[in-house]
Amino acid sequence: MKEKQKVLILRGRSTDPAIGKVAKSLYLHGYEIHLLLWHRYGKLTFVPENESYHVKYFSFRAPQDKTSAVLFYPFWWIYQFLIILYIRPDIIHACDLDTLYPAVIWKFFRHKKFVYHIYDYYANNITIGKFRSLISRIIILVDKIEKFGIGFSDLLILADEIRYEEVKGASIKKIIFLYNTPEDTNNLRSISLKGTNSPIDILYIGIIQYNRGITQIIRAISDLSNVKLTLAGPLVNKEIIADIDKKKIQYIGWIPTYDEVISKTKEADILFRLSDPYHPSTKYASPNKLFEAMMCAKPIIVSDNSSMAVIVRNEKCGIVIPYEDTEAIKKAIICLIDDVDYRERLGNNGRKAYENKYSWTIMEQRLRDAYDSLK
Repeated sequence: MKEKQKVLILRGRSTDPAIGKVAKSLYLHGYEIHLLLWHRYGKLTFVPENESYHVKYFSFRAPQDKTSAVLFYPFWWIYQFLIILYIRPDIIHACDLDTLYPAVIWKFFRHKKFVYHIYDYYANNITIGKFRSLISRIIILVDKIEKFGIGFSDLLILADEIRYEEVKGASIKKIIFLYNTPEDTNNLRSISLKGTNSPIDILYIGIIQYNRGITQIIRAISDLSNVKLTLAGPLVNKEIIADIDKKKIQYIGWIPTYDEVISKTKEADILFRLSDPYHPSTKYASPNKLFEAMMCAKPIIVSDNSSMAVIVRNEKCGIVIPYEDTEAIKKAIICLIDDVDYRERLGNNGRKAYENKYSWTIMEQRLRDAYDSLK
């Protein structure tokens, strides 16, 4: 019997269901899977479903999504090397820049295959702020470092086609686009919606911070009746919810499991995901909230000049508005409240597009085919 190929997946965060789907899909396709996650703080919220693949945690307290996290990277790199030497994988599946060069070094010395999966392109996630000249040079340097490393990969995985702009200029041998879409838990093509007289539930799940359009949503619904807004996620800018009308707006904090996220999505009537199109990290972002809305047949409001806007327009599954335009947000919400048929049509369009183009079943086969081509 042919020995299974060992795949070591490296991910610098432990709260990521997306990498669990990748691990599960490859395991079920016949690979021996080892998953190494950096658990930086708090309670573990992602626990792999399948006991048949191996999971290790680097439990080392450190910031996440902050520049200061760089100070902790040497400890993370050393631990990755130790695990790589212990497992001796046939393929390394490295996720983002903090795992890139341990994989490059292993490939260089052992001539093994190397898959590079970009969730966040680091150069576009650096905020300039003060010391503009210095930070701009650092951004250029980080961009060059990541593109140089990409040249060693046998397969590059991006979240969607628009993100190719981020890596343009890198030497790419093979590339696939793997949408961060949920596994299907909704077997209904259509849903029964609330009428115009029933309270309408608007849902936002994500980081509570200023560049997500949350303040504008709160203003937009301030004088609308029969509307409830639920906010969920880590609270970065507390001022956003300091003076909210608690009869109309509810902040429920962090949702601990992904099943609960999907359950909340199914209960909602309208979703929104607004991002600053002038910052590269949000301009190129491909949030799974869009695909969750499509899977659950829910209309979504998104900001223009983003990768989400392209999909929403093409699939006619939501409304695209200018970022930070409170009046446009208000008009979009009123439109969806007043026209139940339109709301249902947008939701069903999203569901059909999910089934035909974006489902995890389709992404899973794309991933497996790409891996098989590495053999």
